[in-house]
Amino acid sequence: MTDTNTLDTATLRLFDEVARNGSITAAAELLGYTQSAVSRRVAALERAAGGPLFERLARGVRLTPAGRALHRHAVAVLDRLERAGEELSAIHGGSGGTLRVGAFATANVDMVPGTLRHFSRVRPRVEPRVIEGLTSRLVERLQAGSLDIAVISDYPAGLPAGFTPRAYAPEDLVPEAPTPEGRVPEDSAPADRVPEDRALAGRVPEDLARTGRVPGEAAPREPRPGEASSGKGASGKGASRRGDPEDGPGRAVLLREDRLLVALPREHPLAREDTVDLRDLAGEAWIEAAPRGQPTLLTAACAAAGFTPRGGLRVAEWTGKFGFVAAGLGVTLVPELAARGVPPSIVLRPLRGTAPARKVYAVVPANPLPAALEFLRLLGQWEPCTTPSPT
Repeated sequence: MTDTNTLDTATLRLFDEVARNGSITAAAELLGYTQSAVSRRVAALERAAGGPLFERLARGVRLTPAGRALHRHAVAVLDRLERAGEELSAIHGGSGGTLRVGAFATANVDMVPGTLRHFSRVRPRVEPRVIEGLTSRLVERLQAGSLDIAVISDYPAGLPAGFTPRAYAPEDLVPEAPTPEGRVPEDSAPADRVPEDRALAGRVPEDLARTGRVPGEAAPREPRPGEASSGKGASGKGASRRGDPEDGPGRAVLLREDRLLVALPREHPLAREDTVDLRDLAGEAWIEAAPRGQPTLLTAACAAAGFTPRGGLRVAEWTGKFGFVAAGLGVTLVPELAARGVPPSIVLRPLRGTAPARKVYAVVPANPLPAALEFLRLLGQWEPCTTPSPT
């Protein structure tokens, strides 16, 4: 019975070279090994295959029927491995693969599409996939490894429990250098042994490759006696390093403060003003769908202005809110991120003084993909299409 456990990639490459060249000697010269070493490997492969794979000729060798069958499979395996290596290199280099982007609904009006447009120009071989959801669900998916980057907000219910954003500059969120293990240096390998395939490694900053830490990150202290095997410090917690659970759902970058603008029907008397005093809207019906009994940016802003907003129609979807505002049935607050989606029958006006605002973050895993970091960089460059809507 054929022992397929011996068919490692190095043996298949050697077999392929002998088959293509029709000569053990020529294959040995191409591979940089002695003719006797290659002959021994071929003989061992034939024993494992259960019979001869080559006919020995006066000048060279020729595949037997069994050899042709194995060579067909070997070529297919080596081709798939080569393509896998190219795909891995593209993913680690940020030039290929898939980028899974999560975002809350309003970010998908302009911010994410606009950023994806620029991203597709600089990373045309990366396939983006967009998943929409609430902040809490996006954070869960990021933790579960089903998102590469997420755009989240702290409104209306704040950030998820246990999630504390930390200040990182995009250039500091560098993927960890892969650690090649068990490799024998090429110059120390025996002359008659086919070397192992080289491990794929992405390009990383020199200090990160040497220390495993982002620039400016403190070095972990040396373990005390008895701590080396457990990997824990004096506090009983694992030493803080990139990728530890104590990093939480991932690394967060504050992208912007998203102002809330007031949406008015075009014929509203205040629509002619450049800015609106919230107190002038004390008598208006407000269209919103925040959970009953929970404080919102609207209620907080109105309380600061000295009144309680009068409840109106409860509508959750932005397109529905716009329709009711255009019909003159009330007013509502609209995030600046959604300004591009406002119909021409509505105008947006900034509020005077300190306008209510929410914070928008981009979150990546502790060890982000280079493509995710490029998308993060472009998110930081995005600007809204307009502040108030057209007059």
